[in-house]
Parts: sequence; structure tokens; C-alpha cells
Amino acid sequence: MSKANFTQKQKIAILKGAKKTTIRYAAKVAGVHYTTVYDWRRQFAAMGEEAFLVYQVSKPGRGIKQISPEKEQAVLKEWKNNPGFGPGQIRNQLRRQRVTISTTSVRKILQANGYKVKKKKSKSEDDHRFEASRPLELTQMDILEFYINKLKVYIILLLDDYSRFILGWNLLEKTSMEEVIKVVHDAVNRYGKMEEVLTDRGFVFYSWHGINRFEKYLEMIGIDHTHASAHHPKTLGKVEACNKSIKHELLRQHYFLTAQEARSAVEQWVNNYNYHRTHQGIGGLLVPAERFHGQADQVLLNLNQGVDITKKNQYSGVGIERSVLNLVIDSYGDLTFYLMGKPIKLTGGYLDGKINT
Repeated sequence: MSKANFTQKQKIAILKGAKKTTIRYAAKVAGVHYTTVYDWRRQFAAMGEEAFLVYQVSKPGRGIKQISPEKEQAVLKEWKNNPGFGPGQIRNQLRRQRVTISTTSVRKILQANGYKVKKKKSKSEDDHRFEASRPLELTQMDILEFYINKLKVYIILLLDDYSRFILGWNLLEKTSMEEVIKVVHDAVNRYGKMEEVLTDRGFVFYSWHGINRFEKYLEMIGIDHTHASAHHPKTLGKVEACNKSIKHELLRQHYFLTAQEARSAVEQWVNNYNYHRTHQGIGGLLVPAERFHGQADQVLLNLNQGVDITKKNQYSGVGIERSVLNLVIDSYGDLTFYLMGKPIKLTGGYLDGKINT
């Protein structure tokens, strides 16, 4: 397709032709991409014929930006693989595959193929952004409820605040303190001990009378427990956002017959989320594993240099058992250095020479 400029009258003529045939056919005859004709139709519907005729297009000398068939196929393939993604997320996923395309072009392709633009919520003055300064400094934990037919099930999520990496999860037909403890315990064994866990005041996390088993467990192993502010769920914003992603990208896209089928699907989703899915909250080009394992700077450098980072590497999701290093300071000011998840107490700035197991 060659670049072209059309007057508003010519655009209306093309739109009339599209009514008699199809947008794709009219676009082919006019020598433009079908998303361009779709844009004209949307503008015409919003403005009306009179306003559309007198509308002055900005920078008309640039012509119509073309979208190659290869890029269009790449966009639609990524959208098919991740139907819950928006234009920005798809653009970032393609950037990691060395496919350069603007968010605007991605949005045009998606809209012409049935994508509905979401209305942005206005930010209130109470929306404060906070973030941990390093992996395992702070984690967030929550429980998501949903139904499989008439069976109510629960997903427990443990999320690293700094990287958005999912440290642990489980799908259950019934929640309990023991299961919540197990998620934390397994995450500590695999990645090292976190310094603090932030939860709401649900019964498995908090007791209004005394201290429950989950709180006792955290106290025993030296993890601080913080509760979200009452009537202020945005304190748990990152894990809540992860819950929404699961619902939008998985639970609303698939119908599960059994809890086991749902478990397998959640396991695949978590692996994709941690190791392959770019995250808007950490810049849009990184996946959580790259930030969690300290590879963010190198990945961004590789992207800027045009290096293909989609080839199989150490972040394929297989074989990563725990972080190599982790330094934790407790409430008494003592430091504990974790090497491969094993604690080594630091006293007065020196190793005490013992590894506690």
C-alpha cells in the first residue's frame, strides 16, 4: 500500500463504499490499511458529516502511516495468546520480540478487530504510590474467591512488592491458617525469607482476640506482620491488581469443569506472569522475574541494543529454586544474611561462621 492523503470528501466517499461492501474491501481499493478506514468511520460517527467535512487533519504532509502485514499478524497473535491485554501491554510484549510498533497502531488494529477501549478511572488525592526498595523487603498476601460451577474455591497469593513476582500460591476448596502458613513457608524455603508480610484483617491472617497461628508462625521465624488500613483496600493495591489480572486474563476467558483443571490453568498463568508477561507497574518492558532476580538493568540494556531476549534462558521458569542472596534486618537491628535460602547470622558486621538449618 502506498502512502496517500485524502480530503475529507474523499474519506466520506470511501466510507460510503465500505457500507456497500466491507471496510477491508474499501480499504484495499483505496490503498490504505483497514484500520485507517475504521478510524474514519469512528470519527464520522462521533462528529457528524458537517463537522467531519470541515475537520482539519494535523500534519497532513506526513501521509497515512502504514502497518505492515507482519506487524498486524504479530499484534493479533499476541492478543489471541493474551486476550486480557491492552494495547500498551501488547506493544511491550512485541518490543521484547524485537517488533517495534506504536501503542496507537496496536490500538487501531485491536479496535478494528473488536477491542473495546476501557474508560480510565480518575485518580483521587488519596491515591498514593508506594513501593519496596528491594526484593523480599515487603510482600503482600491476599485470597481471591471464585466459583467453578457451584463450587466455591480460593486462590491464595503471596506477591513480592518490589518486583510483583508471585512467590507462592495455592488453589483450595477451603481456606485455613495452615494453608496460608504453608504458602509462606514454601516461599521462604524456595526464595529466602521476606522481611515483612502485608495482609488484610481476614480471619486467616488476623485475630481480633489475641494472636492466631499464622501470626505466631510469622513471629516465630522473624517476619514482621503488617495489616492493611481498615476500609482502605488500596494498601494492598499490588496484590489486588494481580487478582484482577487473574480474573480478567484467565478466569473470565476459560470455563473450568473441575478444581484440578483450574489449578493447572492457574499454574500456567503464574509461570507466564512471572517469567514472560511484561508488567506495567515495573516500567512496562520487564517481567517480574527479571526485577526479582536483579536482571532489570541488563535486560533493558539488551533491549536498547537490539538483543533478542526471548530465546530460552535462565528465566524460562524451570530450575529457579531460590534467590542466591538476601539480607534481612530484624526489629532488633540484627542482620541475617541468606545464602541460597540458608540463614547466616551477622553480628557486629561479621559473620558468626555458622549456618542455621
